[in-house]
Amino acid sequence: MKRILLTVCLVLIGHITFAQGGAFGPRVSLISTNLSLEENIANVQEGDAEFGYQFGIFARLKMGPFFLMPELLFSDTNSTINVNNVQADLDFNKIDMPVLLGLKLLFFRVQAGPTFSFLTKAERDIGGTIDDIKENYNSTTVGYQAGVGMDLLNLLAIDLKYEGNLSNFANASSFLNTDQRQTQLVLSVGLKLISRKKKSSF
Repeated sequence: MKRILLTVCLVLIGHITFAQGGAFGPRVSLISTNLSLEENIANVQEGDAEFGYQFGIFARLKMGPFFLMPELLFSDTNSTINVNNVQADLDFNKIDMPVLLGLKLLFFRVQAGPTFSFLTKAERDIGGTIDDIKENYNSTTVGYQAGVGMDLLNLLAIDLKYEGNLSNFANASSFLNTDQRQTQLVLSVGLKLISRKKKSSF
């Protein structure tokens, strides 16, 4: 059922993009992720930033002087924490749906808006022992993105965005009894398979 709904969404986004004048195509991203612990816990330390990736589709719909940019992305992110001097590697898979409102200024775009995340996998690796910890995290979270972008040759859409969480990522059953939030720096490249100008380029 989820696959059917996603397919319908893709077809509708592509149709609306072409009809209204805009851009549509695949997108890949490199992500640098930090897991922030809002409260100090004895013998627990935040790890360094870890790299992950995203892939999916984006659209850009013209709305007068502004544009709306929805995305549908699969994300694989990684974080580390140190518990009693033992490193725990955390691996998360999510479906992310940013919906950004933006404006073009000269050659650059500025955009910001909410992002909705749906957790599909959460695992913890300590010394090669992997545990499923999905039940320790909320299945749905809401965050925000803000960033800048530019288009090259009306073919590539390049964006640099910062993403933060507006709600606690962990739930009451988490193995760490504290507020956990992911922050991400996202560098994206999109290929504009559909690119249609309407009165003015954006």
